[in-house]
Amino acid sequence: RISLHRRGGKRKTDATVQDKLMVRLCFLVAAFSLSAVSASAQFRQPTAELTPTIEQQVIQAGQTVTLVLSVELPDDIHVQSDQPRDPYVIPTLLSFTLPEGLTVQEITYPESSDFLLEDWDEPLAVFDHEFTIEVQLALDADLSPGEVVVPGSFLYQACDDRICFPPKTAGVEWRMDVQAALTP
Repeated sequence: RISLHRRGGKRKTDATVQDKLMVRLCFLVAAFSLSAVSASAQFRQPTAELTPTIEQQVIQAGQTVTLVLSVELPDDIHVQSDQPRDPYVIPTLLSFTLPEGLTVQEITYPESSDFLLEDWDEPLAVFDHEFTIEVQLALDADLSPGEVVVPGSFLYQACDDRICFPPKTAGVEWRMDVQAALTP
């Protein structure tokens, strides 16, 4: 028996009642925790697997090189295109913070495909679960020889056939060994 004080008076409570209450409380906490884990697993945001490559084997200052970003998403997942039709979705965007001596000339996104959601009048413009983006990058003729790192940022909004997940940004970088420009 355990004594509990209540407004100055003593009330005796059987320990087994408290044990039962504690067991029920632990059960509720465990059940709530399991349901939270289950809910988070259902809404786990898909992650894009990014593979940066460079088309040219030999890179010289003064040249234009082609950077390629291969994007792979889980099956049945797509991302919004770089030019979505719906103003409320987030466009896919590849951006750069370039070191001195580099200039992006052009970014080429793939052709989008139409994806019609139930109860929508107009299809969404999306990129399927595997696609590539190409970037034409100009190197200044006076760029110093050596390793050059090109940092980029990939913004995307992944969706399945029912919901769109919050936008996500992933860092990506290309590394290239630049040789001196050829002299005429």
